[in-house]
Amino acid sequence: MNNHNGQPHKKWFQRLFNAFHKDETAIEFPIDNCPKDGFIKIFNRNEEEILIKIIGVVSNTQKIVVWYWPKSNESDIINRAIEYIDKNFTFDNKVTDVDENETENFYAVSEKDDEWELQKRLVEKLGKRNTIFPGFDYLFKYEWVPADSVGKNDLILTNGKGIFAIVETKRIRSRDGKKFRMSFAIRQAGYYKNKFIDECNGVYEKDGHSFDVIAVIGVGIAEDDKRMCFRPFDEHISNALDRLHNKNHLIPPSMYTLSSNPSHSRNPSNSSLNGLNGHSRSPSNSNLYSHSRNPSSSSLYIHSRNPSNSSLHSNL
Repeated sequence: MNNHNGQPHKKWFQRLFNAFHKDETAIEFPIDNCPKDGFIKIFNRNEEEILIKIIGVVSNTQKIVVWYWPKSNESDIINRAIEYIDKNFTFDNKVTDVDENETENFYAVSEKDDEWELQKRLVEKLGKRNTIFPGFDYLFKYEWVPADSVGKNDLILTNGKGIFAIVETKRIRSRDGKKFRMSFAIRQAGYYKNKFIDECNGVYEKDGHSFDVIAVIGVGIAEDDKRMCFRPFDEHISNALDRLHNKNHLIPPSMYTLSSNPSHSRNPSNSSLNGLNGHSRSPSNSNLYSHSRNPSSSSLYIHSRNPSNSSLHSNL
């Protein structure tokens, strides 16, 4: 699409969600190329400041602007971003053609095993009241294969406004190694999510059409239809869409979340399974001064994580 009129503040939303994807709590810009007040006001409402501004002096000729936020505000920021995108972004009509073609490919598959039946149940409920993916009404890709991978993802869903869900399904009932299979489904979702983000770099090219990618989540699904989110960020977006479509009281919270930080995981004993190495990063030794209405809260915290792209191929 690439239509700024139909997608106001698109590049800033991409930068913001990219920071969430990397588990960072700040976005940095040259002072002459930073978000306009209109974008910031989406989040800072009625004198409430959940995005805090810092001016950094890198050198005598260069200044930067850093917008940062406490980690505890991430869910609120995501809620406001998703609400704005849903209300103000133009739906990409080309998505309906893609959905029709991919659905046809899905039903034409020759091997309809138990896992395909699980996927079929998800696909048939898209856009309906009993879906577990409110907002993700369209099948964007069935069996997507990254350029450098021999494996293939199960399903990619979209809302038609730049939000995508990478879904991995796994039969775990009456199978040995139930917890391992749950963990593996989530790890696969995270692996293909990272691959999708890296390959798209903000735009997915398909059949001569460009689809803007604003945010991507990774979710594992088993027979009980409970979402198993790759990271807390993925769950925040899922929950935001649940609330937006008045389904938050119908869909149970994610039962399982992997994170490199045990405090972020519902199952800390398995948090090492996602293969991510957490490390903190502080800004360079630039002179920083706060433009916050609350100077006491202006300490800058940036947490960066570099997801591993280790290969995850299995016939489990």
